[in-house]
Amino acid sequence: MFLTILNIILPVIFVIFIGYLWNIYNKDFNIVAVTKLVSNIALPCLIYDSITRANLTINIFFEIFVSAFLVLTFGFLFGYIFIKIFKLPSIKLTTPIMHPNSGNMGLPLALLTFGSEGLALAAGFASIVMVSHFTANSAISSGNYSLKKILLSPVLLALIASLFILFYKIEMPSFINSFAKILSGLVIPLVLLALGMSLSKINTKNLKIGLLLGIFKIIIGPIIGLLVVYLLNLDGIVAKVVILQSTMPAAILTYLIASENNSYDQEIGAAVFVSTVASIISIPVILFFLI
Repeated sequence: MFLTILNIILPVIFVIFIGYLWNIYNKDFNIVAVTKLVSNIALPCLIYDSITRANLTINIFFEIFVSAFLVLTFGFLFGYIFIKIFKLPSIKLTTPIMHPNSGNMGLPLALLTFGSEGLALAAGFASIVMVSHFTANSAISSGNYSLKKILLSPVLLALIASLFILFYKIEMPSFINSFAKILSGLVIPLVLLALGMSLSKINTKNLKIGLLLGIFKIIIGPIIGLLVVYLLNLDGIVAKVVILQSTMPAAILTYLIASENNSYDQEIGAAVFVSTVASIISIPVILFFLI
């Protein structure tokens, strides 16, 4: 069991560490450009490839979408209560508690733990979280959001198209499937490298608030996952994927969006750093109960 967990978690940690070292010794990697490449091209291709090739029904994906929405909702509510109890300065600090890192870490861990079926479910979960970044995260951080940007989000469009193809059992041309499969292969290595590079840039001077937020995120994540599984009466691999995704540390996009809006970016960055480091211990514990 211990060796199995190491085989799952170590490859992820090693790739993140490579990204971390690369950014320290080489400054010629544009993290913003890579993030846009992944979110606008590679991730939509992964969503299409995973959903259309998975031997899963549309009802199962609906369960995943509802689960992801509830995880985000409970994350905001618990984060809001936490901020009020500890008298933290702003509701904007709820974003790292609300958003798990289902893209950078959740996808590769789901693949290594549950195979292609787990990856398909995790991609569905991550797509809802990504849409939330463009809506709730941006709105909380900046105070406004664009409906046009939401509706034209490549992730949302890919999700809708993939579900349409799945529901009507449409046979797509093989060259389109091959095209999507090739580009989908970019997601996992790039997001892990980008995570490591982003972590190396985060300023941890405001560690007090970041420490509070990061530790709370690691503690509340599995609780939220179990709560959603109980409320929706989930079981099997769907329940396991939901719990695993909920356990992920704070999403690196919360820091990037906060930086764009100059909105408590140092505190949120510290929360991302602390929760990611703490997840090196928490994730193997969760995996012990899931596999």
